Amino acid sequence: MPMNARRRDQVIPQGQYESLHRMVFGHPARAVYAVMDGAMIEGLPGRLAKIAPDAACLFEGTLDPMLSAAAPWLVKLDPESTATQMALREGWNGHWGIVLLTDAGLDLRSVRSHLRRVLRVRAPDGASMLFRFYDPRAFRTVIPVLDPPARREFFGPIHGVYVEGRTPDCALFFARDGRPEPQALPLSTAA
Repeated sequence: MPMNARRRDQVIPQGQYESLHRMVFGHPARAVYAVMDGAMIEGLPGRLAKIAPDAACLFEGTLDPMLSAAAPWLVKLDPESTATQMALREGWNGHWGIVLLTDAGLDLRSVRSHLRRVLRVRAPDGASMLFRFYDPRAFRTVIPVLDPPARREFFGPIHGVYVEGRTPDCALFFARDGRPEPQALPLSTAA
């Protein structure tokens, strides 16, 4: 492979991956989860079954296989896990999902329960609709305009969320208790 060719599965360069990894796992009192978008990741349920068997679909019940394949999935990330490589190396800047920080003791079932409550929102006409908050583009557009009560309700037990920025050399961090605008965090390009 030529030196300047990018592997298909490597969305961000090694230096940026290492910088992002340090940010995400730099909070020892926090657990790290990813919500990954099956609509953006080919074969997500099967891939997660192999690398993160505890991953949980945010949709409830027995799903049609096509709906299951396009559904959002919650997975716990550990610093050296294959799921972390997938979320932070392969998927970052590919709109694959978002990364959550919670209390260290909060388990996957509790995080899933909270996220299921924020999956549906009311449109201005009163209709219920799916909120694809796990798409980084939707997250960074909608979350900053929430009023403080709606923001607290959305975040619940989640302390903060990392999403890809509008440019590939930046991550955005949205804090539950911070100001509405995210903190822009440059991703180092040094390897």
